[in-house]
Amino acid sequence: MSPTYLLKIVTVGSASVGKTSMIIRYSSGTFREHYSPTLGTGFAYKKMKMGDDFATLQIWDMGSQDFLERVRANYYIGTHAVVFMYDVTSWESINEVYDWKKEADKNLDNYTALLVGNKMDLALDRVISPEEGKKLAEELGMDHIEVSVKLDKNVNEAFARVTRNIISHFF
Repeated sequence: MSPTYLLKIVTVGSASVGKTSMIIRYSSGTFREHYSPTLGTGFAYKKMKMGDDFATLQIWDMGSQDFLERVRANYYIGTHAVVFMYDVTSWESINEVYDWKKEADKNLDNYTALLVGNKMDLALDRVISPEEGKKLAEELGMDHIEVSVKLDKNVNEAFARVTRNIISHFF
């Protein structure tokens, strides 16, 4: 019988980068047009098949407000991977990845990581090139992928990649 894994993934990043939208898109296949900030945390489950293995992903959506930092610390417990998200149209969001990485490192000893640049469909508004995203990912020691949650481009691949990384790292 093939192994079945229960994997905890935490998604972090600045407000409005698309964390909740990416989780909703991946777990339910729908896209939410309106923005509504996550207060506290939320989560979704998604079952997937990876080769002969099965995985149940428990994907946590962390609110980005500063006053939640102490609360967020508890939600890192048991995390296998952190998905760091930024918006390719926002320098502020990519610069804040450093702070999110510090927070994750403070709360976790061993985890895999993926840097996700969202909103690649907004080509005219883009300020961060794919190469700049890859460079930051290399600097921080993690993989990188760009997605368009709105167009459902690379969302499944992002979660497949983080799942493969967790399985190869931990199991």
